[in-house]
Amino acid sequence: MAKANSQVQGIAVQIFGEEYLIAERDAVKVQKIASYVDEKMREIDEQHPGRIPASKLAVLAAMTIADELLNALGEQNRLAETAQENLQRLTELVDARASMVTERVEDLSASRRRWREEERQPDYSTVE
Repeated sequence: MAKANSQVQGIAVQIFGEEYLIAERDAVKVQKIASYVDEKMREIDEQHPGRIPASKLAVLAAMTIADELLNALGEQNRLAETAQENLQRLTELVDARASMVTERVEDLSASRRRWREEERQPDYSTVE
C-alpha cells in the first residue's frame, strides 16, 4: 500500500543575515513572518547600531512583536464586546418592533371582527 507523502519541506528564510530552514507548508506565510521578524530586528538595531548582539535583538524583536500581538488581541476583544453590545441592542429593537407589529395586527383583527359583526346584524331602524 502506498503512503501519501505528508512530509513538510523546509523553507529557507533570511532573518537578520542568517538563514533558517523552517518546516511549514505555506511558503508565502513563512516568508511574510520572516520578513516581519527581520524588519523588527533591523528597526531595533538601527536605534542602537552594532551595540546589541543578534541573539538579544531577536529577544527584543520577540518582545516587540508580542506587545503588538497583545495590543491587537485587546483591540479584537474590545471590538467583539462592542459588536455583541450592538447586536443585543439591535435584537431588542427588532423584538420591540415585532411586538408593535403584533399588537397592531391584533388591533386590526379585532376591528375587522367588530366590523363583520356589525355587517351581519340586521338594521331595525325605521325610515320615516
